[in-house]
Amino acid sequence: MDSRAAIIASCWFAIAIVSAMFIFVGGVNLGTGIAVALLILIAAGVTFGVGFGLEEMRQHGPLSRTQAQISGELTEMKAAIGELTKKVEVIQRELEQ
Repeated sequence: MDSRAAIIASCWFAIAIVSAMFIFVGGVNLGTGIAVALLILIAAGVTFGVGFGLEEMRQHGPLSRTQAQISGELTEMKAAIGELTKKVEVIQRELEQ
C-alpha cells in the first residue's frame, strides 16, 4: 500500500472513531453535528492535500527549481575549475623548461 493511501485511510478511520464518540457521548444535536461536519471537512482536506497536492507542490515548487539552478551552477564551476587547473599545469610545465 502506498504511504499516501495509508495516511488517508488512517485519517478517515480516526475521524470515524472520533465522530462516533462525539455522537455517542453528546447525542444527536446541532453541536455534535457541527463538530462532526468540521471533522469531515478536515478529513477531506487531508485527503485532497495528501492525495493530489502536497507531493506535486514539493516536486515542482520553488525550492526544487532553486536546487536545480544551484546544481547547474555547481557543474559549471567544476568545469571552469577543471579548465583552470589544466591551464595552470601547462604554465608550470613551460616555466620548468
